[in-house]
Amino acid sequence: MKRRWIVTGVVAWAVVVTGFALYSSLEGTPTAREQTTIADALPTVDAALGHVYAALDPQASVAVLGGYRRAEMSCRVTSAREGTRFTRELIVYVHKAAEGPTLDRVKGALPASYQASVAHHDDEHLLTADAGNFVAVHGASYGPGVLRFTADTGCRPQNAPVVEATPASQNANRAPVEAVLSTLGTTASQWRTHRLTCPDGGALWTVEAVTTGDGAKARATVPAAAIILDQEKTFAYRAGAAGVSFRTEDGNLVVASTAGC
Repeated sequence: MKRRWIVTGVVAWAVVVTGFALYSSLEGTPTAREQTTIADALPTVDAALGHVYAALDPQASVAVLGGYRRAEMSCRVTSAREGTRFTRELIVYVHKAAEGPTLDRVKGALPASYQASVAHHDDEHLLTADAGNFVAVHGASYGPGVLRFTADTGCRPQNAPVVEATPASQNANRAPVEAVLSTLGTTASQWRTHRLTCPDGGALWTVEAVTTGDGAKARATVPAAAIILDQEKTFAYRAGAAGVSFRTEDGNLVVASTAGC
């Protein structure tokens, strides 16, 4: 009798598990990250960073959107299956001492489903959130006036190349950066454009030019009221609807302009 009950219980559990798996398959709702791909995750990554950008104070912050970055050359989806992992970052420059309040502002503006939380400890500030579709979002302070928001796909199978959306025109949204280059009397050795579709429509753009020098001549032309952050290797200010920044990277000067959402 006892054995019969055990067998009956096992069979019933198998039916439940099979039924749940069949339901998930029919409904198209994955129940584990390994059931999805990197391509499935990227729209959620973009939407998360779009929400973060839309939550910022447009008059008191300057953002720089990065591209998709492969975080690990190889990771394990299961013990027998390899996967990959991608992240995407949004760097945000704010006034010094505004790092914590900015994270609080973002937390309050993110969708309730993200269940965002913020922790503050002295000069360190950390935001964590769940964007859904097994995508994690983190925001953290990296020194005075600098925040870094990261959306992470986690380890998943990759069944297609990861390619960023390309602008319709290679000259799109370059005007603020070209104005800086003109002031500096220099040209770009390289142009980079990063783009994502905003949750409410439209697009968020960052256009970057790699050049030489320290940007001092251009810094001197920016009105004090427009400056968001002024440090030796980082300078950020508002130029109308665009946020413009200079940063030193690998011995070069990178001039960026971001607008949208």
